[in-house]
Amino acid sequence: MESKLKQELGTSILKPTGHSGGGCISEGQSYDTDSGRIFVKFNHKSEAKLMFDGELASLEAILKTSTIKVPKPVKVIELDRGCAFVMEHLDMKSLNKHS
Repeated sequence: MESKLKQELGTSILKPTGHSGGGCISEGQSYDTDSGRIFVKFNHKSEAKLMFDGELASLEAILKTSTIKVPKPVKVIELDRGCAFVMEHLDMKSLNKHS
């Protein structure tokens, strides 16, 4: 899977940062790449591409409003099993109660 991500992203570096997350729908992992840090969501279900394509379009629409900070979507990548959704990594630990 990591070789597929490297190829699709055109990067020689894909190093896990230790930032990960997950829920009942998808798992996620941050990586350092040649061009900076990214966050990748993974889902192994057959409906993953449809779901991630919708999320990508939604983030692009919100981004165009310039009203709130959202991760910049990069691309949806089909894997042997499921899909990956690549987006900008946002450092969430600096948020406070006024964010």
